[in-house]
Amino acid sequence: MTKSQNRTVFFRPFFLLLPILAFPAARAQTLLHAPQNPPAAVEIALSETQITKAKIKLNTLAEIRVSKGKKGNGQALSLPGTVVLPLDAQEIISVPAAGMIQAILTPPSHPVRAGQALLRLYSPQLLQWQREFIQAVAQEKLAAEKLKRDMALFADGIIAETRLQEARSNATQSRALTSETAQMLHLAGMNEKAIKTLQDTQKLSASLEVAARTDGVVLEYGVVPGQQVDAGATLARLAQGGRLWVELNASKQQAAQARPGNRIRFASCTDEAHVIAVSPQINADSQTVLIRGELKQPSSCLSVNQYVEATLYVERSADNSWVVPSASIVHHEGAHWIFVRTAQGFTALPVELISSADGFDDIRSVTSAPAPTLESKTRIAVSSTATLKGALMGIGMEEEVSAATAPEPPKQTQNGSK
Repeated sequence: MTKSQNRTVFFRPFFLLLPILAFPAARAQTLLHAPQNPPAAVEIALSETQITKAKIKLNTLAEIRVSKGKKGNGQALSLPGTVVLPLDAQEIISVPAAGMIQAILTPPSHPVRAGQALLRLYSPQLLQWQREFIQAVAQEKLAAEKLKRDMALFADGIIAETRLQEARSNATQSRALTSETAQMLHLAGMNEKAIKTLQDTQKLSASLEVAARTDGVVLEYGVVPGQQVDAGATLARLAQGGRLWVELNASKQQAAQARPGNRIRFASCTDEAHVIAVSPQINADSQTVLIRGELKQPSSCLSVNQYVEATLYVERSADNSWVVPSASIVHHEGAHWIFVRTAQGFTALPVELISSADGFDDIRSVTSAPAPTLESKTRIAVSSTATLKGALMGIGMEEEVSAATAPEPPKQTQNGSK
């Protein structure tokens, strides 16, 4: 940028909204630049008196950063997201037996304890498995008695060793078959107590109460009473432990700043989450990157599938970015501007808007020398920026005048004579 681009233009005072305040308007240059080229800075000449009358408040960038630090450290990114249930905090209830749903024993959305019955299933297939289990138990008992007898006969030298080995093999196979059929009943939903009772009483039943395996909350049922279900069908879904995930949608540049442990806060909730993972890939449909946070404690104001507006706090990078109040930035001719205090008044400085959250914006200067350099002691306007934007837009602007003043018109006498 050449020095001629940062012209100082002078204006004649005019009255706008403020009855006693006259302020000059700045001549804004026509921005005929390629998108990759930032607009030039514009000088706005104002006196101390005019600045005072306009009630333009100033703050240094260092003071603003300290004020922002009281609300949260680091750079803030506003991101949309959805509350979801962690994959390892949900349980799918199903059984490997086909049958009919007889009754729902625990209503949806109710908490349950491990072992508590959720629903009752009538399954003729369960009768077959119970019969096979009883037969396997009987065969195991018979094989064990035969092995005991053959061991005694072999000790007396009555039978050959091969017959003893055959008896041992039969006993091993019988135990394996019993274990297999018992495991099938366990998968079907029968607990150890029910299986032991079946073994002792040998009383078959086609009715099965399907119970929760862990503590949790019933999210939903996939069936209704009277419905026929196939083997392996989903009967219910449980949430465990009260943990929640929040999945945020971020741009590739925003996701690159996120790190595990970064804080996540919500506009409508006081709960706080922390980043646990950043996806290494971009979603093909939305072209966004997923950032996952976790709430480790049960939430009273967030629910599964709830849409949220979240603020992600990331560490500020050493890239000459600065935080300023959102009210200090104006938008003009496709660019964002701030007003930097100078000896002559102000410089309208174009900036790049990085992120916005909690009433503050992160910016970076996009103009090279001789425009002002942003540093800790730089003072910017944080109020009455509408007045300064009017000057930047050329409201009330007149043609630039030379230092020479025009001659005064002749004065008239009291009777109108010259």
